[in-house]
Amino acid sequence: MKDYFHIRTLIAGLTLLVLANCTQDSKIDDNTEDNFLPNEQVLRAFDTRYPDATGVAWFVEDGYYVADFMLNSRIASAWFGTEGEWRLGRIPTSYGEVEPVVSDAFRHTSYADWEVKETYTLNRKELAPVYTLSVTNSHTLSNLYFTRNGDFIKVIDDANNRTDAPIVIPAALTKAIDKLFTGIEIVDVSVIDVINSEVSVGILKNNLYLTAIFNKSYAWIVNFWTMTPQTIPPVVWEGFNASPYADLSLSRIRAMESATATTYLFYLVKNNKTMIAEFNSNGHLTTVISRNHVMAKYLLTI
Repeated sequence: MKDYFHIRTLIAGLTLLVLANCTQDSKIDDNTEDNFLPNEQVLRAFDTRYPDATGVAWFVEDGYYVADFMLNSRIASAWFGTEGEWRLGRIPTSYGEVEPVVSDAFRHTSYADWEVKETYTLNRKELAPVYTLSVTNSHTLSNLYFTRNGDFIKVIDDANNRTDAPIVIPAALTKAIDKLFTGIEIVDVSVIDVINSEVSVGILKNNLYLTAIFNKSYAWIVNFWTMTPQTIPPVVWEGFNASPYADLSLSRIRAMESATATTYLFYLVKNNKTMIAEFNSNGHLTTVISRNHVMAKYLLTI
């Protein structure tokens, strides 16, 4: 077995997104002083999964055993439960090895002129893998997340602290997702409204990336996905081009599907501010959405 060195228990101030409590036999009591040393089960599981790891440092974070280690001369990390159950691996990948669609998608983000410092493949139990690009300008380090198809999932700004952690999906949410979708991969789950406990679920379905929003009872609210002028219904594109907003800079088009209708959202830039023109399936302009709109927290943040 590898030579391990142990450091004192570290309980980070970062809030971990855990949407449901794990069973007691899979987590560690962070307040138990003797629990920060990995047991043999965890060490064996780690050796099996990462046989080439060196310089391994173990600590406890948010109830999991976490290993930081060197892999191919770069820093990696992995999370395990107390019985050796693997939960997360953040493995370094060179920028040249990422999917071409990911590097191309990065060049079309507002971070395209930032320096790519590190690139990782993020694997989490029961979730599809994603690519993480750590990018920096002169003052800020941000983490950008992409699906393997190049879909831009999210950004975490000022990402100097640990930002990746296991996600445990509640059974009730899994049931709600299964009721709506078949043949999918879950990519990401995050809380978008802490007060109302609303949850955003990133989903890959037949290579389409969509975002599904659920309320605190895990009842479905709405779906979003990105479209292009080539994929949007022609009648909708014609309606936009005939509207008073056709001359504005167009940054994004999204479909929004609710229980009653599917509409199309044109993200427009005017005087350095984003506005959204919503069109129905017949190509008629229905509303212009500002930050005060009831849907703004979904439309302007995810």
